[in-house]
Amino acid sequence: MLLILQVINNNKETDYSDMTDEEIDAAINEKIDNMNLSKLSEMNERSRMEYYVSEFISAIEAENYEAAYQMLYSDFKDKYFPSISDFESYAKGKFPSMISLDYTNIERNGDIYVMWVTVANPLAGKNSGSEMNFVLQEYGLNDFALSFSVNKVEEE
Repeated sequence: MLLILQVINNNKETDYSDMTDEEIDAAINEKIDNMNLSKLSEMNERSRMEYYVSEFISAIEAENYEAAYQMLYSDFKDKYFPSISDFESYAKGKFPSMISLDYTNIERNGDIYVMWVTVANPLAGKNSGSEMNFVLQEYGLNDFALSFSVNKVEEE
């Protein structure tokens, strides 16, 4: 909500008074998207890849599994998570409810990036993390797909 108010305050020339709630939502979302694109255009490759991984992880943290699922490569989804419920089950078993990321390395091969990331629960102590590889392909700014190293979910 604070971000929305900031967007409105930073762009005073837009008059929202004659708009419906849906039109206001669309206008604000467009402004947020433009701000994100502007921010991404100023980032280097590594920073953009970190941003994309963090967007994916943020969606999982927020339990927005559909948004996270949409970020995955289609072939990867077909192989490992044929349905969103398969992905949701995996994510709930694999990822902690609170997630911290430590980006340890990145390599680029053409237009494919591989990132080594330690995924951890910041409240569980220093050795709570596990290494994951993320493979990303960027088609354009904020237009990407990713996959990650899939490990069997341990039963509790």
